[in-house]
Amino acid sequence: MRAFKHLLVCLAAAVVAACGQTNQSAPAGAAAPGAPGPSQPAPAAAAAAAPASCDAPAAPMALGASVQAQLQATRQPYPANATYYCFAAPAGMQSITISLTGLAADLDLYVGHGSIRTVQGVDLSRGDTYQWKSNAFGSVDEMVTISAPQPGIYYIEIASYEGQASPFTLSVR
Repeated sequence: MRAFKHLLVCLAAAVVAACGQTNQSAPAGAAAPGAPGPSQPAPAAAAAAAPASCDAPAAPMALGASVQAQLQATRQPYPANATYYCFAAPAGMQSITISLTGLAADLDLYVGHGSIRTVQGVDLSRGDTYQWKSNAFGSVDEMVTISAPQPGIYYIEIASYEGQASPFTLSVR
């Protein structure tokens, strides 16, 4: 009987490990470090880890992941009508595609490599600093494809052309 109990304990431990359960000493409702929480979608199995840190105010996301969010309406001038994300690209990738879908207003997509300054300042009076852009008129999907990307941190700016609110899904593949 003791061997049977030991086998059950081992099987239970294996099931917990296989299902990704975390240490039971964590507070109820707390996610494990790096684990998706209630407001964070689970990244694809092949997704690369999100960068440890980004230049403020960018939020890190993993390569291979998608984020659903809402850009709030504002009457304030740029950059109040923008939100930022960053992701890390490893060496040896053939291409990266960043897509912005599910728009209800005219949102634009700007991408840069190395620092947040590579996407901020898309106001023509201040000079464009982005390296890649997609700014089609209207609420159509926006997409940027980077061929033979350099390894490092990439920054994404999503800006509302007229300061209007809009939901969006941002995907980096």
